[in-house]
Amino acid sequence: VLTGTVKSVSRGPPQEQGWAVVSILGLYKSGGLGVPHPPKGATLRLQLPCRLCPGLKKGSSYILMGQVGADGGAVLPPEAFVVPYRPQQQQVLGNLSKRPCRGNP
Repeated sequence: VLTGTVKSVSRGPPQEQGWAVVSILGLYKSGGLGVPHPPKGATLRLQLPCRLCPGLKKGSSYILMGQVGADGGAVLPPEAFVVPYRPQQQQVLGNLSKRPCRGNP
């Protein structure tokens, strides 16, 4: 789970995957991403397997819940959880990051 502002979106040709570059506002439950505590404003490149979804808009901030790819990179598949981010949600996300994971590693 991360919050971030979309800096750029590249959809590419139909046969290729797209990419989104996100400026990180906060990182919660980062799992196997390999970015333990990046400084605020650091960027993360997200792979977009679908050309049309999720619909990200440059300059907008979102809460993003995707997957970690086989190569350890961030992947945002069509079924990923993506909602607009509002600063009021910061407390809820902070509480989420403190909860232990009950799943298998």
